[in-house]
Amino acid sequence: MTIEAADLRSRVVSLEHKHAATEQRLTNMEQRFVQADIADARKEEQWKNLLEKFGGLDKKLDKINGYLVTIVLAIVVGLLGAFMTFVTKGGLHIPS
Repeated sequence: MTIEAADLRSRVVSLEHKHAATEQRLTNMEQRFVQADIADARKEEQWKNLLEKFGGLDKKLDKINGYLVTIVLAIVVGLLGAFMTFVTKGGLHIPS
């Protein structure tokens, strides 16, 4: 073998090693991308579930708010009725 052939042989071997290293890096990067996609999908599902729970809480709070409005309205009507009864029985009569 001549020196040129030996030099070419060493260059080819070096390129093969670089190619193998590049392939390994590419494989590692692809695995990271797949793992990142899986992690993103998990996070998205968690947010979706969280938003559904908050939506359920909103509905429950709206229901409670409706009940409170009804209770307050009943109290106001009761007080107004009591005042009207007081007035009709002469409670605001001012002696002259």
